[in-house]
Order: sequence, then C-alpha cells, then structure tokens
Amino acid sequence: MDKLSQLLGRHAFHARVFFNGDFCDTSHFRHNGMSGHLHLVRRGPVEFVHEDGGRVLADEPSLVFYPRGMSHLLRIPEGRSASLLCADIVFEEGMANPLARLLPACVHMPLSEAPVLGATLEMLFGEAGGAAPGRELVLDRLCDVLLVQLMRREFDSGRLSPGLLSGLADRQLSLALAAVHERPQEPWTLQTLATVACMSRAAFAEHFRNVVGMPPGEYLSRWRIALGGRLLRQGIPVKLVSEQTGFTSPSTFTRAFTARMGMSPRGWLKQAA
Repeated sequence: MDKLSQLLGRHAFHARVFFNGDFCDTSHFRHNGMSGHLHLVRRGPVEFVHEDGGRVLADEPSLVFYPRGMSHLLRIPEGRSASLLCADIVFEEGMANPLARLLPACVHMPLSEAPVLGATLEMLFGEAGGAAPGRELVLDRLCDVLLVQLMRREFDSGRLSPGLLSGLADRQLSLALAAVHERPQEPWTLQTLATVACMSRAAFAEHFRNVVGMPPGEYLSRWRIALGGRLLRQGIPVKLVSEQTGFTSPSTFTRAFTARMGMSPRGWLKQAA
C-alpha cells in the first residue's frame, strides 16, 4: 500500500453535507474544536472573512477548505446570490488528527486550477442538482473522494513530501510535527521538540533526519516560510506574519524569506500576482 493510502486509512475522515443550493445572506462559522468546513462555490461571488483580517474572494467556481474549522464569516455581496455546497469534515481524533494539522488553516483553490478534480466535481454537482433517493449519502461520499484527491494533488505537487507522510505515520514524530504545524509561532528548539515526541534529544534528531529526510531545524524553517507565504497572499502585513510564524521581528522574517525564496516578500507577492 502506498504511503498516502496508509496515512489516509489510518487517520480517516468523513464529510457531512449540510447545505446545497442558492444563498444570498451572511453566515458565521465558529471554531468548535471538532470539525473542519468545506465550501464548494459553484457560482460566486462569495467573500470569506477571517478573524485575523484575512480575506478570500471566490468570484469563480472554487474550493475553500478550513481543515481545522477556523472561525470565518461567509458573506454574499448585497443584491447578489451564490450557489454553494457546504460540508462539515469530521476527522477521527478531532482536531488532534495529524491530517487536520498538516494542511494550512485555509485552502483556497479555483476549480480551474485543478482539472484532475473535474470528473468528481461533475458527478458531485450533478448529484447535488438532482433529487434521487440516497442523494445525501452519495454527496457525503463524493466529498470524501474529493478531499482524498485534494491530498493527492498536494502530494504530487511536493507540498506533501514522502518524508513528511512517513513522519506523520510515525507515532512519536507525528506528535512533534503536529505541534510545529499547529503552533509555528512558539520558540521551538531541538530539546522542546524532542520532549514533545517523548524522546531524547539525540535520538529524536537522528530519527527525524532518517524518516523525514532533513534535520528538525531545517523542517521548522521551511514550514514557517511556507506558512508565511500563504499568510502574505491573504493580505496579512509582514509584521503580523512574522509574529504568527515564530520570527523575532519583521526584518528577521524578511531575511529568512528572501534567503529561502530568492526574493523579498514584496517581490514574491508581485510575481505571484
């Protein structure tokens, strides 16, 4: 069995569709510590507003996924309506599940960027528009398939590496990885991560390198920079990004980001735009 199937099989999840249709109002989604939220925008525009000031505008068919159920406001512009399918995503072990912690707090992806999801989306939207017996069950299962394909896309793109998947499947390393993913702003050291993994400092460092393929410090730095990039694209200022990713100052974050990405945060955002 491949590593992705092993991980998904061990840390299972299931979807429960709770809305399917046209919407022209505002809805608050609160973090409940139990489930994530999946929104499929078939027709926009839809604005998603986060508590930290970040915003996501889905003005074309899009997938917006909050794996850890981050609080957000879903808003439709006045006088407009949107077509939505929304589901709760319930992970085994709740938000302590490594899969829930692995993904960024918010995944926003225009459907045009993921043609590999096309067949599943066609079936899902076709079922959503019908009234056949068992429709709710079929919609739930198709959402499950959609999320597996989303994970596969992350794996194929290199954002989920084989080493990381092996680490998440490791009982002790998964504790340290989950801590880094969930609390990147903490001043992690080799010793504190080893303590989280219930291992000695030397044993943790060697085991981490053998399984994940890089030292713990390098992995921590890469994760923080990757997270910083996602926050920058949400419009969050560099000062707040540096605080949320564990850097001591905006200038420290800028230097680390430039060294890793080959350009400053401002230049990187220009190129991304």
